[in-house]
Order: sequence, then C-alpha cells, then structure tokens
Amino acid sequence: MNTRKVITGGALLALLLLGATWLHLAQAPVTGASPAATPLHLRFPVGERRTYHLEYTARTEVRLAGARQGGAAMAGQAHFVGDLVLRGLPAQGTALRVGLSLENLRTHALELFGHALLPDAAAVQATFAGREALLELDADGTLRAVAFQEADPSLFKNTVQALAGELQWALREGDTFQVDETTSRGGARAEYTRLDGDALPARFLKRRLAYPAPRGLGTGGGAVEVDSRFEVTLDAGGVLERLVGEERVLRRPAGGGEPTATAHVQLRLEPGARGRFTVAQAPADVALQRLAPGELVTDARVQERMLAQQVDGLTPERFFALMEQYANGGTFPEHNHFLLQATGLLEQQPELCARLADFFQRSTLKPRGRALVLDLLAGAGTPDAQAALVRALSSPQALAEPAYGMLLSRLSLLTSPTPDTVRFIERAHLTARDDTRVATSYALGATAGALYRQQQDGEALAAVQRLESELHAARTPESRAHLLLALGNAGLESQVDAITRYTQDPDAQVRRASARALRKVQTPQALRSLLTLTQDAQAPVQSSALTALGRRPLDDAALRHLRDLALAGNVPVENHHTLVSVVEPYVQRAPEVRQLLQHLLTQDAADAQLHMRIRGLLGT
Repeated sequence: MNTRKVITGGALLALLLLGATWLHLAQAPVTGASPAATPLHLRFPVGERRTYHLEYTARTEVRLAGARQGGAAMAGQAHFVGDLVLRGLPAQGTALRVGLSLENLRTHALELFGHALLPDAAAVQATFAGREALLELDADGTLRAVAFQEADPSLFKNTVQALAGELQWALREGDTFQVDETTSRGGARAEYTRLDGDALPARFLKRRLAYPAPRGLGTGGGAVEVDSRFEVTLDAGGVLERLVGEERVLRRPAGGGEPTATAHVQLRLEPGARGRFTVAQAPADVALQRLAPGELVTDARVQERMLAQQVDGLTPERFFALMEQYANGGTFPEHNHFLLQATGLLEQQPELCARLADFFQRSTLKPRGRALVLDLLAGAGTPDAQAALVRALSSPQALAEPAYGMLLSRLSLLTSPTPDTVRFIERAHLTARDDTRVATSYALGATAGALYRQQQDGEALAAVQRLESELHAARTPESRAHLLLALGNAGLESQVDAITRYTQDPDAQVRRASARALRKVQTPQALRSLLTLTQDAQAPVQSSALTALGRRPLDDAALRHLRDLALAGNVPVENHHTLVSVVEPYVQRAPEVRQLLQHLLTQDAADAQLHMRIRGLLGT
C-alpha cells in the first residue's frame, strides 16, 4: 500500500499547470547546403527578441484513492492571457540558451482548491515582473535544464516549466515522425505530421498518442485516454512562429466507469513583435537553480493546504485511539479514507513517526497490526517515516516474527529512499537466508535503484551491481529468477545487458523473470528483447513480456510485430486480454491495431467480455 502520493512531489504543477517538458531549439542550419542533403534544424538567433501573444488555459482534477465517496477532488486551474517573450542568448560552454519570460499578463487566474494564488495585480507583479528563466539546450535541441534565480518565486518557476512543456516542438526527417516526450502527466509518445512539404517555412500537426506510464493522474490500472491536437508553424528561419491546440487526458478506473482524473490544456501562441536587444553575458558569480525537465518546486503554503485536505481533520489523539482499537484487526471504519488521512498526518506532523515506531514494539500488537504500522510509515515515505521504519524493523519484536521477510518487503514501496534506508537493507541482505534473503534482494533493488536514479548515489549503484554479481553466481533457476526480479526493481539502464543474457535461458521461469525485469527500462535494447520474448512458446513468458511492453511507448514497427504475432495464431487465448490492453492506447491512429483487434473478433474463444471490449474500442 502506498496511498500517500497519489500526486507526487510535482503536485502543484500536476494540479495547476499540467505539463513540464522542454522547448526544442537548435543551432542555425548550415548554409550552402540543400534541404535534401542537410536535415532542417530549429534555431533562435542570438540577440533576437520575439514576443508572442499567449493564451493558456489548464485544468486538472484528481480524486484521491481512498477518499470518501463523493468527497471533494483535488483540483486546480490556470488561465493566462498576455505576452510570452523569448530571447536568444549566448551559448555557455556547449549549452545553448534561450530566455523565457512573461509580460503584460492581462488575465492571471491561478487557483488550487478554490484558493486564488494570484489574487491581484500586486501578486502578479511580484511573481513575474523582471524575471526570466534560461532554457539550457544541447546543440541538437535536447533540454539540459531550466535555470532560475534562486530567489525566483516557486509559482514563477513552475509556470515556466509548464509553459515550456506545452511549447515543446521537434523537427525530424520524414513526412511523419514520432518523438518520446516527458510531461507532468508522464512519458508520452508524440507524432508529428508535415502539412506543407519538407522545406521551411513549415507547418506540422502534432498529436500525443498515448501515456503508457501516466503520472499525476491518480493510481490504479485503469485506461488513460488521450485526445490531443496541436498545429505548429515554423518561419523561413526555422524559428517557432505559431502554436495552437489543446489536449484532454482522462483516466478511468479498471473495468470502466466515470473518470478518476481529468486534465485539459488549451494553448494559443500567435506571433507578435520582433526586435533586437543588447546581449550581455551574465556575471559569472550569479547563482542559478537548475531544474531538470519536469522537476518542480513546491510552494510550502500550497503543500500545507494539500496536506490539510488529505488529513481531513484527523488529530494525533484520534489516530492513536483508532490504532489501539482496530490495528490488530487490520481494517478500520472507512478503511481507505483512514489510510489516506493517516499517511498525510504522518507527513504533516513528522514527530508522530517515532511514536508509531514505539507503538510497533508493543507486546499486545499482533503480526497484522505490525504490518499495518509499517504500511503507514512506508506510505508516508518521509525521512522521519523511513527512520521510524528502520527502527521498527530492527526491533526484537520484528526480528522475532516468522514472516520477517514480508515485513521487510514494505521497504520496496518507498519512492524516495534515503541513503540510510538503503544501507540498512543492504546490511540485512548480507546476513539474510532463504525467504528473507529473497525479500531483502527485492527491497534492495527497488530502493537502491530509486536512490541512484534520483541522486546518482555511488553506494546505491554499488549495491545494484552486487545484486548483478549474485545473479551471475546463482546456481539454480529459482535463484536466478529472484535476482532478475530484484534487478528489475532497480530499473537501471546499466543492467540491461545483464538481464538480457537470460532471455534465452532454458528455464521458462528465468525467461519470464527477465521479461518482468525489463519493465522499467526504456532503451531500444530492452524493447527488442521484449518483442523477442513475445514469441516465446510458454504463455506465462509471453504474458510477462506483453505486460512489460504496456509500460512503454510503442512505435509502428512494434505494433506491426504484435499484429503479425496475433495473425499468425501465436498468442494463446489466455493472453488476449493482456494483448488488447497493450495496444488499446493506439487504436485511434494505428491501422495495425485495428487489424489485430478485428482478427481477435474472428476467434472462436468463448469470451464475451473480451469481444464486447474489442467492439467498444472499434466502435462497432
């Protein structure tokens, strides 16, 4: 259970501003070469200032898992009308730089939970006046970071991150091309179609096709539906001239029903004045805060309001009284709502985590109650909660539990593990045996991998590499399978070679584990291996490969592979539902998917539910 972070650390943007990726710009095209010989490049000349007329509207609403039926959703909206200004700045080292600022905001509505964050002109002036963000890009247009003055307000930083995301555009060869994008809603697959040939000026139709790994849209395995259309115009110099469009994203619960989360973005950017400005290098000693694409800062006041809504009036006294009364039974009145309140309370009042660790050690607490305590601490996930988790798991009461490995497995739920937490798990793993060792390997992979991805922590990487060494030394298929799953929990690209070595293992459980171990990794090598595993003669292996494919964007070649696999009769009936789930996000734009689904309708399998689902997707 990890009910706390339905909307993760970027909650402000996910609720209000919806989308934080990057603006693609690159160096000027090489002169003297024909368009046929030299790919078109995007550019923004140094010393040029362009003003665009901006109209931007965004709204999102998410119903928290565990919230009371009919309870208020977490909702936010933004509406800006004014000028967006881009300035071409000198490169710094190998990084290209473009300034982005907002001026003359005639409309400036920004609300969270009905509370106005920009209530008047004075607030707008304090947030935006005289402030400029720097987009740092590689020569090919890849965003390195967005840099801000340390003192810039968080609302300014997050607004710029949002707008830069919605302004994303790219230029590639071919009449149609696809690009992977990262937004606050998760990893998306975007498709660009040229509307006016292959020369500049140019127009493109851009559509985000799917969000295979949605973020900020609640929890659960329900389908994410996308309706997206943007038109991008580049001028004769390859500079952005106009961008107009909108996107709707919604998430339905598993099995269908009313959406649990919705997001709607509308953007209009029209050309305005052009001019020049005097270019001056920034002082070398100016300290800038550099944020990665999609990285947000959280306004403390907004975070307090979000936690207050989540806690919903639960007091420490009431919390511990309920724990005394119901913990050993494992369930509470309005159980899911209580869990949501309790994890919010532990974050709101971190000193309660230590009290909960003391509660864990009571002699009257039964195994189910101890597991519940650990669930709550893992759900809170703060450094204080993790310290309490480690203390509880180190206690004599925990060590005496026959199912100690199951208690340790709660550590795998942590999304932002601390170095101390990872060290504790590693120490436990070195001395563990049998089932407990399996549990510690899973937890070590999950926490060390997360810590390394977030902080490039050397100790965490060494811990993952130690699991790799154990994998290569493992003597039984069962041990290899467990260690593959542990490496899969880490989700590091550096481990793909080690994992793919086992995709051809003679043992089916090892091949299946290798498929599951590739679920988090988005590299081309991982994709190729998973497509190969979809051809495995063992249905469970194929099922795991399909499930892993469903967690990543799929290009046309991958969809053709799945269609041909189905048409050849190489997908057993028990995997049809999984296959449909994998291709469902692409049904509106990929003819291969419609062919696949139409073929499945011709099969004699007596699965009325599947046939009804396919007919709904095909609109027949």
